[in-house]
Amino acid sequence: MRRGILMSMLQQSARTLPLHIGRSAQSLPPLCGAIPCDSNYISKMGDMVAARVKSADGDENWILAEVVSYNHMTSKYDVDDIDEEQKEKHTLSRRRIIPLPLMRANPQTDPNALFPKETLVMALYPQTTCFYRALIDDVPKTATDEYSVLFEDNSYPNGYSPSLNVPQRYVVAVKDSKKGK
Repeated sequence: MRRGILMSMLQQSARTLPLHIGRSAQSLPPLCGAIPCDSNYISKMGDMVAARVKSADGDENWILAEVVSYNHMTSKYDVDDIDEEQKEKHTLSRRRIIPLPLMRANPQTDPNALFPKETLVMALYPQTTCFYRALIDDVPKTATDEYSVLFEDNSYPNGYSPSLNVPQRYVVAVKDSKKGK
């Protein structure tokens, strides 16, 4: 599959992610916008996740991956790198997986389901399949809007890139890494 087609498919996946429509007194479900999942949540086969993988040179990166399976005995996921050029399979512990939202939050009815401005998150860098740390610069105003984020980038004087748009589907909470793991 050509890279341009993959990027179009990822954008289409973000646009067609279901929009949560709830009642005013109803609490928001897990994985709706910025609402986290329970600590015991297991992603299902076919779910998209952010996966922390080690490259051949030893560097660790957060990539967009698809869940192939979960082994309850070992508490490990098998995931496929979504990037056709890499197309690597990885076996990872639960702490190296962040489930992506399963629903978009409606900013007009559920603004508390969005990451607030100036929150540190991980976001999928546009036209790539890698997640990087970023600050929320602006939140979506309508159900079809995207987040505006500033990616960490020390090549800029203030340490952040110019503002870039990223769909709700590809913005997740930063997962702290434990030293030595």
